[in-house]
Amino acid sequence: MQTLYKFFKITYNVDDFLHFSMIPELEQFGFTRNEANVYLAALKLGTCSVQQLANTTGLNRITVHSIVEKYEGLRIFSRSYEGKRRRVSPATPERLTLLLEQKEEELTRKKKVLSHLMPSLEDLFRQTKRGLQVLTFHGEKGYEQMCEDILTTKTETLEYANIDALNAVIGPYIAAGYLPAKFKLQIRTKFLYLDTPNSRQYIQQSYMDAPDASPMEVKFVPPEEFPIDTFFVIYDDKLAIFTPSTMDGVIIQDKAINAAMRPFFSFVWSRAGTALSNH
Repeated sequence: MQTLYKFFKITYNVDDFLHFSMIPELEQFGFTRNEANVYLAALKLGTCSVQQLANTTGLNRITVHSIVEKYEGLRIFSRSYEGKRRRVSPATPERLTLLLEQKEEELTRKKKVLSHLMPSLEDLFRQTKRGLQVLTFHGEKGYEQMCEDILTTKTETLEYANIDALNAVIGPYIAAGYLPAKFKLQIRTKFLYLDTPNSRQYIQQSYMDAPDASPMEVKFVPPEEFPIDTFFVIYDDKLAIFTPSTMDGVIIQDKAINAAMRPFFSFVWSRAGTALSNH
């Protein structure tokens, strides 16, 4: 008798182990932990009542009732009555395979619908991207943020500036922060600088004499013809403008504006003097 008791006790423990070891795998299938618990309990009990499922799983009756209702809708469970008493019966586990196949068919249909919609969705996205995007900046930190964006360029940068005015307020960052990062990335640049002794010295020291400088060409324009104190950079589909006298800056991202500024730069470039180059 004692041996028989131990046999049933061991069998019960093994069943419990199998029950709970399958819950994580059913969760991967899409069950919640409670849903997996109820499903496995029903497979063990066979036809049973909601109360029996609640007793077996340790879940409250309301939770079990909600899960049973869901399973009946999915035809994982079926409902029957003994007199007025409701009974629940689990369908064959093959029902799960059928449900998965139905989901795969549904996913295939959704992919076809999305494939049909994609050109229109992409067009709407491109229309939005064609809208003007403007970011404003202020102060030394703002200028540094602008430079960080310029350093992301995938194209040659076109720079038109009064470098003397810029160096007067932000020179240390340019020398210690911006230029080393730019040289590391080897960003190619064309410069149009006001022709002053300081701007020529800046180009000589920063680009012509620096062995690791990024490739550049520069032309100098007469200050009296171009009396500016502003820093312009044309890159990618953007235009960056910074005014040292007010420490205000803006980055405009717009293909049309960018495209309009490039011919302006080329016009001045073509009428300036001989270019200096470090490559």
